[in-house]
Amino acid sequence: MNEQLIVLVTGTAVVPPEARRLIADRGFALREVTDDHVGADDLHAALDGVSGYLIGGYEEPEAAHFERAAALEAVAFVGTDFQSYLPGWRTAYDLGIALANTPGENAASVAEFTVLLALTLARPFTDAIVRTPRSPADPVSAVSPPEGRELGGRTLGVVGAGRIGARVATIAQGLGMSVLYTSPRRNQALEAATGIAYTDLDGLLSRSDVISLHRPGLTADEPPLLGARELTLCKDGALLVNTGHHDLVDPVALAWAVEHKNLRAAVDGHGSGDAWAALTALGPERFLSVPQMGFLTRDAGLRAGLRAARAVCDVLSGTGSPDVTNPDFRERRTAVQRRGGG
Repeated sequence: MNEQLIVLVTGTAVVPPEARRLIADRGFALREVTDDHVGADDLHAALDGVSGYLIGGYEEPEAAHFERAAALEAVAFVGTDFQSYLPGWRTAYDLGIALANTPGENAASVAEFTVLLALTLARPFTDAIVRTPRSPADPVSAVSPPEGRELGGRTLGVVGAGRIGARVATIAQGLGMSVLYTSPRRNQALEAATGIAYTDLDGLLSRSDVISLHRPGLTADEPPLLGARELTLCKDGALLVNTGHHDLVDPVALAWAVEHKNLRAAVDGHGSGDAWAALTALGPERFLSVPQMGFLTRDAGLRAGLRAARAVCDVLSGTGSPDVTNPDFRERRTAVQRRGGG
């Protein structure tokens, strides 16, 4: 019976109250972990006895989490690119755990944030935001604002013209920009509808004033999309916006490009290590890194959270969901159970 099944929801902001109410209204017991960065051991404990799981925090479940969660049947990633953020996703597939995602629901939010970052690079103001004097004895020292540039009349290069990239292209055209794109598959329907032009990656890098990355994170052993060779092709003074995944660009090569080609870059997300620290030391007007937040709006959260909750509830109710990315999960689960693995 549904009332015997537990659905775990983690995090504080990504899954809205409406989605949590939907789970309860469908007759499932709701278990909440209000921690956006739940640790590995705590996640094991939270998954004990759980049948459904909405990933609403920034945890990254490993293979062991799925292996030890014997009752787990359905998981939903509140977003699209689960393969970059769930290290154990292949194990979930192998165990016959239904894994759903919510493609497209945050596309508008990420696209708008991408353009915000591009404008921030073009009109750098981050160092001059503050400093209202507290008293006449504490005056603000005079600082000349940095010179900016207009985006209108310049060229945007979109790497990955999916839902997000296509929206970015349309917004950029509204600012008066010309748009190039590159993608694994040419989208002639998009070209006809918008007038954007297809080119290869090298051509895009050499011709674009603003470069915007919209592809998933790297697969295992895949080199960065933009390394030293690719960044050498960029125009002097180009702007690079990465709302795809922070590992798409080699941080050492990027630091070189910032120093020697006057590149400015912005990333939605934080990396780690000495190379990343060297980048952030350049200052936010040359390299701007923000906590991953492009997807995080009330509007996107409501759409994606409700869709994820419905997917988990539908799987647990036996009807299935079109948002499940591994539609053969029932057959795989049955095979695992026959082998005595679950």
